[in-house]
Amino acid sequence: MHYEYHIQKISVQYTREGYRLEEDYERSIQSFAARGWRFVQLIDLTELDPKNPRIDLLFEREKGGA
Repeated sequence: MHYEYHIQKISVQYTREGYRLEEDYERSIQSFAARGWRFVQLIDLTELDPKNPRIDLLFEREKGGA
């Protein structure tokens, strides 16, 4: 089997109350799943570049999928 991958980048903002995501990650996962993508992993990159903090959601599906 051959797979294709998609990375959904979501910006993270620091607020007085804590972290705030630019998008609802649960909604993103459900949206991609409805289109045939399988959620693989959340990658936390907030410490990698403090000036541009983000998380990446990694998805995969078989090539030729929906």
